[in-house]
Order: sequence, then structure tokens, then C-alpha cells
Amino acid sequence: MANPLEIVPPDVFIESGLERSELVPNAHYLADSGLIELMHGYNPSSFAGVRMAPRGIDLVENHYAFNRAFPPDLNETEEKTAAIPMLMERLAEEADLAPLDGEKRKSLHRDILYLREEVARPVERWRHDVIGAVLGWIENYLVDTEDNFLPSLAAIKEAVTPNQQP
Repeated sequence: MANPLEIVPPDVFIESGLERSELVPNAHYLADSGLIELMHGYNPSSFAGVRMAPRGIDLVENHYAFNRAFPPDLNETEEKTAAIPMLMERLAEEADLAPLDGEKRKSLHRDILYLREEVARPVERWRHDVIGAVLGWIENYLVDTEDNFLPSLAAIKEAVTPNQQP
């Protein structure tokens, strides 16, 4: 058995394409998190060897927990729609301050809730005709007023529109 403790020296990582400037801080972060164990040698800023800790093995084997701890990069479509949750929250706040009374205010809140539920789905499962209809319903509240009391609505339309399929 060449390596009974299964300890990997830093040279193996550097040969695989990682730079030492990226490797050392990330290794120390993972060690502080309890996911790997570091062996420190005579070079205090670096390490002599590393191996996975039991907690790290469990995390790697559980894909759901791994993706929660280290989310994957967003794809192109997700990057375009990343601002939508914050815009929806802003729209809900603007609706709270809207100069509408009674049933109109309740209807506006219901429409915003419906839109929020539609855009909460993965982008691939969006019902674009429904989203367009709900955006139209919300725009109808602005027709009777001179001022735009829902300024984030335009940003939501812009974020949703490029993703609509023909």
C-alpha cells in the first residue's frame, strides 16, 4: 500500500491545473469547515497533505446537500432572471403603498401573488401566456392614474420578456 492514510500532497493539485494562490486559501476554508483534514509541514502557509474528512465524504455523496453548500454556477437563462425575486418583492411593497382602495387593492395583491407563483417555477416550465396575461392585468391598474405607482413592473417585464418563447 503506497499511501495508507490516503493523503494527497499539494503538488498533485497544482499539476492538475490549480494555482497555489487559489489552492491554499480554499484548502484552509474546507479544513475550517471540517470537510477535509490538512497535515501541516514545515511551510506554515501551505500544507504537506490533505485528505477528506468523514463529513466531507458525506457531503460529496449527498448531491442535494452538496448543491446547497456549494451552489452550481447559474446557466445563461438563470443569470438573466436572477433579479426577478427581488423585483417581485419590490413590486409587492409598491402595491402596499399604491393609491388604490378596497377591492382594487385586494385584486392587485392577488394578481401579484399569482405572478410570483408563476415566476417561482423553473424558467423552462414558465407558462409565458399566463405570465403575459397577469402582467397585463397588473398594468390595467395604472391606466386610470397619472403617476406610475408600480415602477418595478417595467423591470419585471423586461426581465421576463427576453425569455419568452415564440
